[in-house]
Amino acid sequence: MKNRLFLLLVVVLLAVPAAAIKIKAKPSYKAGETLECVFYFNWKFVWVKAGGAKLIIRDTIYNGQKAQYMSLLSSTNEKADAFFRMRDTLTTIYLPGKEVRPLYYRKFSEQGRRKYLNEVHYNYLPSGKVAVSQHYARTDRTPVYRTDTCDAGVFDMMSMLAYARNFDFSSIKPGQRISYPIATGRRVEEQRLIYRGKEKVKANDGLTYNCLKISLVELDDKDKEKTIVNFFVTDDENHLPILLDLALNFGTAKARLSKKTGLMYPLIPSRE
Repeated sequence: MKNRLFLLLVVVLLAVPAAAIKIKAKPSYKAGETLECVFYFNWKFVWVKAGGAKLIIRDTIYNGQKAQYMSLLSSTNEKADAFFRMRDTLTTIYLPGKEVRPLYYRKFSEQGRRKYLNEVHYNYLPSGKVAVSQHYARTDRTPVYRTDTCDAGVFDMMSMLAYARNFDFSSIKPGQRISYPIATGRRVEEQRLIYRGKEKVKANDGLTYNCLKISLVELDDKDKEKTIVNFFVTDDENHLPILLDLALNFGTAKARLSKKTGLMYPLIPSRE
């Protein structure tokens, strides 16, 4: 997910914090939801089935308090392993509700022969700030530890997805940028969500859905926006991710929804 695709902008607008634009929110998922998707990699202008992923949401207990966890497990298949083996497990634990409050994040990744670990612990302070303790390790380097004290409202990549699914997008205009500090396990850096508008997207179940397009971007050293992933979520109360477009170091990839269970609301395909 750390791979980047430069986003060319005709008009650059000023990003503003979510709190400043007063985004409305409503819970869009519940514990018990399970989603499965299929990965496709672009190989010499041909899209090849290369693996799959499963996202689950469950209730849990964390440090004595009721919470939820969202976990994403992804892997390449045997055919793709011959070129590049990838195994990723991303987990976030958070206090659920309209406004997600992250408590812990972990990403363990195997890419080729290397293994990576990113961890984030959130400690909410009486002052209203949050101490973000991070740990990063890889097989060929010395582990790095650091703690940053930040204003409340820090997320990781997974809890940001959990939070963004709760947005009422009728309160956001297409092209609007929403800035958030994101803890990666190595540092806290600014990343942005951009609401792109509405599109129709075909899922692996053969049905077409009315979707909202959301880009997760970050700023590079020259303050240019770089897209990490484009999310296409259903334009209904579920905000179900139907398609993810990703930019990888070795090409591009898509993840298409193939199975879903435990949804909070009925899922209605497009009539067109």
